[in-house]
Amino acid sequence: MFKNIMISAVAASSLFAASAQAATLCSINDISPTAQACAGFYDGNLLSGSPADILAQKNALALLGFTWDGLNVEKIDTLNGSHIVDFDTLLKGVSYVGFHFGNGQGGPGNATAFYRLDAGAGLDQINLAYNASSNAVLYFTNGGGIPEPATWAMMITGFGLAGVALRRRRAADVVA
Repeated sequence: MFKNIMISAVAASSLFAASAQAATLCSINDISPTAQACAGFYDGNLLSGSPADILAQKNALALLGFTWDGLNVEKIDTLNGSHIVDFDTLLKGVSYVGFHFGNGQGGPGNATAFYRLDAGAGLDQINLAYNASSNAVLYFTNGGGIPEPATWAMMITGFGLAGVALRRRRAADVVA
């Protein structure tokens, strides 16, 4: 009995997963620079603010190792089939993005995919393999204002050296 329930549960979850996803699966080569990982293509435009789409975005990003707080860094709603996505925000380091592709020629059909990529020291734009793009979301990039630990260490060392130099200068002025 338990075995039959487990088999039914696995079959039901497979059916649910299949209905939530289009026949085509995303590839790390869908974008350039090449992504580290991708999740999708999910049927429809999931980049909206509806509660169901927000949940779908959170689940897809979680598959890529990112816990999304529901806030976007930037959203572009007017790609009009462009192969190039130019975010106003400079992407740095590990970044998470999502793209919706409409039913244009050569695209995956009305579907949404999510990607984790390494933007390196700074990236202006992402090139898409499909000409059916409609909108894009930048969820996270390391371009924010929080310095990395090595930067903190350099700043603290610099302040310490400046303090030592000032102290020695004062000591020299007192002796003279």
